[in-house]
Amino acid sequence: MKRLLSVTISMLLTSTTAYAGGFELPNQSASALGVSNAFVATADDASAVLYNPSGLAWQPGLSVQLGIVTPYRDSSVKLAGGTGPNMGTEAMVGSIYAGWAPIDSAWVVGFGFSSLYQLNNEWSQAFGAAAGTTKLTVDHASLDAVYAVNSTLAVGLGGDWYLTRADLTQGANAFKGHDWASFGGHASLKWKFMPAWSAGLMLRSGSKISMSGAANDQLSFKLPDQVSAGIAHDFADVWRVEVDGKWTRWSSLKNFNVTGLSPQTNTLSLKDTFSVMTGLTWTWRPNTQLRFGYAYDQGANKAAGFNPVVADQDGHQASLGLGGDFTGLHFDLAYSYTYYTKRTATGAFAGTYRDRRQAFALSVSKYFD
Repeated sequence: MKRLLSVTISMLLTSTTAYAGGFELPNQSASALGVSNAFVATADDASAVLYNPSGLAWQPGLSVQLGIVTPYRDSSVKLAGGTGPNMGTEAMVGSIYAGWAPIDSAWVVGFGFSSLYQLNNEWSQAFGAAAGTTKLTVDHASLDAVYAVNSTLAVGLGGDWYLTRADLTQGANAFKGHDWASFGGHASLKWKFMPAWSAGLMLRSGSKISMSGAANDQLSFKLPDQVSAGIAHDFADVWRVEVDGKWTRWSSLKNFNVTGLSPQTNTLSLKDTFSVMTGLTWTWRPNTQLRFGYAYDQGANKAAGFNPVVADQDGHQASLGLGGDFTGLHFDLAYSYTYYTKRTATGAFAGTYRDRRQAFALSVSKYFD
């Protein structure tokens, strides 16, 4: 457990990657990834802190989870003169979640830390130095207070703290900066409105990120607002089906422009996105689950004015997972493969973009009475 903790912390500090749907990292725990992140209405382990903190109300005592996700990516663009690869590299990401629900109390506290948004794109072999390199990491810490209204309904409020690092190059100009003081908020609900049925809702506000580099160069951008909702149903005490939807306001992000003595122009043409996730969980023996999932993730980039700084496309994700107890700990494993439909873009970065991704996830949970 101590070894996993040290590995997880090191990955939290160094990881860089990106996914479809703008540049959000949707895969935040193995239990959720196993059902393609259809987890808002389930939220039954410590990673509920990120997906739906109100789910902590049904987890008595202290619950702690450490997790890692290892992604693999194959991304390129087909041009008239050949194919240019995206040289941005993938790396493991880590997470820490904890929830405390005191016995005989209606109040619950939750805490989480993970990388929530990331970019790592480098298209110099396709478009030359003018395309530049984009490295962006937005780590996220959250603190939640959840109130169990009764045995079927819980609501929560929480704060978000964003810690951002950026490293952008374009031609001879380079920018490197950080922002340690951007904040947002979120609200959550979980409702078991009928026997064997549950619903979940998560609302998260965006945040304004601003940072300075050398010679007073400035970079400012907006993280998007988000709404997630889901409904789950149990069958025969061993099957659970969940369907979720998530709306993300990517249209609020207009550019990654750097202003000052070393300016960079990165105009974006993004649209709001809607994702659909479905998951099936089979509890085939006590405390042991098999999971299957499918998700459709809409890309935010428009074909006209496509900017590979945010190289996302419409994606179809299939996943499977396994969870079980061993030596006093609960382990979850998951694997996903995401196929992205080709995107033919026009404008300065015209071409046909192709992307494939895989992810392996491991989470280890411990429950204390």
